[in-house]
Amino acid sequence: MLESIRSHSYTLGTRIFLILLGAVFIFFFGVTSFFARAKPVATVGCGALPLVSSAGCRQILPEDIDRETHSLRNMIANIYGQNARSVLRAMNLRQTAVEQLIEQALILNEARRLGLSIDDDALARAISSQSAFQTDGHFDVNRYRAILRDNDLLPATYERQTRDSMLSEELRAMVSNSVQVSEAEARQSFNLFAGRTNLSYIEVPYANFTAGINPTDQEISKFYQDNQAAFREPERVKLTFIRYNPDAMAGAYAPSEAEIQQFYDQNVKTLFAHPAQVRARHILIALAPDANAAQKSAARAKAEDILKKLKSGASFGALAKQFSDDPGSRDRGGEIGYFGRGELVKPFEDAAFSLKPGEYAIVQSQYGFHIIEVEADRPAHVDTPEEARPTIIADLKRKSGVDTAKQYVEQDLTAAITGHKLAELAQARGLSAVATPFVARGEPLDGAPDFPQLTEKAFALKAGEVRVFNDAPEPYLVKLTARAPAHIPPLAQIKELVRRTLIRVIAERRARQAASSLLTAIKTPAEFAAVAAQNHLTVASTGDFPNSSREIPGVGAAPGLISAALAEPRLPGVIGKVMENHGNCYLIEVVSRSTPSDADWKTQGPAFTKQMLEHRRARAWFNFVNALKTRAAIVIHPELIGVSSS
Repeated sequence: MLESIRSHSYTLGTRIFLILLGAVFIFFFGVTSFFARAKPVATVGCGALPLVSSAGCRQILPEDIDRETHSLRNMIANIYGQNARSVLRAMNLRQTAVEQLIEQALILNEARRLGLSIDDDALARAISSQSAFQTDGHFDVNRYRAILRDNDLLPATYERQTRDSMLSEELRAMVSNSVQVSEAEARQSFNLFAGRTNLSYIEVPYANFTAGINPTDQEISKFYQDNQAAFREPERVKLTFIRYNPDAMAGAYAPSEAEIQQFYDQNVKTLFAHPAQVRARHILIALAPDANAAQKSAARAKAEDILKKLKSGASFGALAKQFSDDPGSRDRGGEIGYFGRGELVKPFEDAAFSLKPGEYAIVQSQYGFHIIEVEADRPAHVDTPEEARPTIIADLKRKSGVDTAKQYVEQDLTAAITGHKLAELAQARGLSAVATPFVARGEPLDGAPDFPQLTEKAFALKAGEVRVFNDAPEPYLVKLTARAPAHIPPLAQIKELVRRTLIRVIAERRARQAASSLLTAIKTPAEFAAVAAQNHLTVASTGDFPNSSREIPGVGAAPGLISAALAEPRLPGVIGKVMENHGNCYLIEVVSRSTPSDADWKTQGPAFTKQMLEHRRARAWFNFVNALKTRAAIVIHPELIGVSSS
């Protein structure tokens, strides 16, 4: 069947011609120059010799990155619509494309190593079942060829890409399906996640003990000698850089009418075609998959009661926060945002697309009953050339700026190497050269908001070295002007810092000792408040908070506190150790704990279990791919990646 849907194939005569053509290239240009034309940007699983490929070797060429970048750009345009431009500006698409191509190569190599394959029949079924290639529900070979032709794809290329995608999905399914979640595991996690805790606490701040601590010079000197490593200054570098902003490089460039029309014609089906969308919000009354008729009836009655309140003028957002069982939208007042066909479950989608803005409906899906309100709609449309014109001009100007930036940065690199100052080069381009102070690894740099890795990359340079970095959203010309090695400053330079540090260390130790003494005095939970009053301290309450909280109200992120509170066998009960956060000490009384009810588990458990399973499977796949990366021989040439023209 595949042969019948291909429009191109290589005949024996064609193959002989290509072989002869290759021989002519080698004869006239030499082996080295012939292969230099296809220098890979990255290699995966290849041998050490440049012209010898091992089994499973994958060379990622510039045209591969071009194709993947184009695909990513179209995908982002379809997902984000009018916001796509700002999303693209925050990304280096070419760098992302390289990373994805490396992962694809690793996954395909592993799938083949495991003996997985996609036969021709399965591939043909997958392609012929796609609605885009069908007419009246049947595969249409002419439509298939026309769509591929419109997208500059040969059938053989599309079939290879589809086969690779199917093979990747087969491996992913194999890895994912090996991960399961038992009902007992899910219920235990649900109890912890959805449970709530109420604590009382006594705070013993270290600041209460700083008064009167006046270390002598001898004590400061000894503390410095004993803890010199704590005062070590890390290695630092100082650099000057120019950021070649494509928007600035574009200058007064104005695309011609022919260029604008050509851009529109090439992208009308992707960037400027918008499917119908609606914006909706919902309140979910969840139902378990095995809910009986009585439970379904009760859930529907609850949904209808909420609908009556809405029609009487009640706030949708307030009712969603009060009644909705959808944790993803409940706290946003039920807001889902804009969505198109194929993005949500079908019953919900069908109902939403049948409503007008301001109308309500109740619909049942596999998750339960949804009370839906459609807030707005966007009909399917294609931007006219005039509507698309501002976007096209902006994109073409940026592309011109990107091309100019690449040209200028290479010219300026040569000039910098021959002794010209970066400040002079920047001024000639209408740009600014940023001279930084000394910075350590990981510290951000002003003037490089889109390139947080710049500091780390600068550490690879030698003093006085100049280099172009093209793996940022915009090109950078960087010169390392100075390097300061890691060192421990002499005491005379940092004596005040050492003194303040010693005072805090002593104060924290005294707070810990005082808190331990108080804990010893608390024999029973009933004595908790009395001991606090005797020592002129107050008892505060966290109130009822969810166990999933990262920070405890009033206490903060005290490590191990939630675990200790959940492990305390008595209620009320005092945790038998002093808890600490940023040097402050806390005595904790567990006042109450609550776990979700069986009814909560019945309604929310299925969705929670599904989410837990999806999370575990996603983590398993992530770890699997990372393990492939760790074992593989991957070589990347960052200087060849280039800058995205998005």
